[in-house]
Amino acid sequence: MRKTVHTRDVKKRWFGLAALLVGLALMCAACSTTYRAYARGMFDGKAALQRGDYDGARRNFEMAHQNEKEPIPLTYLAIVEYRVNNMEKAERLIREAETMEGHGYYYLRALGYKALILLRRDRNEGLEALGGYVTAYGRSDPLMTINDVEAMRRSGEINMERLEKFVEEQVSWYERDVEQYLATGTGYYDGKGFGGPFQFEGGILFR
Repeated sequence: MRKTVHTRDVKKRWFGLAALLVGLALMCAACSTTYRAYARGMFDGKAALQRGDYDGARRNFEMAHQNEKEPIPLTYLAIVEYRVNNMEKAERLIREAETMEGHGYYYLRALGYKALILLRRDRNEGLEALGGYVTAYGRSDPLMTINDVEAMRRSGEINMERLEKFVEEQVSWYERDVEQYLATGTGYYDGKGFGGPFQFEGGILFR
């Protein structure tokens, strides 16, 4: 009798373990599918944004955010609204993104566009946000155009067209360099040339 009970107990445990493994496998498959949808939305959204298809960009970034509740799609959605001059919505999105974790090396993009958006909404808040961007970007061994940005901030004479061009160039250059380093271990941040050594701090590469 004791042997029979033991056998049944073992069978129950094996069935339970099998069910758990199947459940985990299904969860992993779902996570993988969700992340692929997120990555596709981000890729297509960036491509649409670059060619000026703002409706397409918005649609893809919204899809990315639906699949992964992260700040990066919200940051890009804020950029889309900024480009179409919907500053109220742009501010709401960038502030929502700001409260979330997980910016990674896109944090500078969020800071830069927050400054651009706020400068269109409230000059004083915008100048303060621009100072925050200059400080953060300055720690990443930046392009020399950061001096032009700082000169605008200090004088208060903001040329929005030039500033937007500087910010986009600076953050795009930085993101490409970091992506090269993360993918291949080479490039500006590899510690072998003028760029290194650097370390990660809060999702950003700093000296």
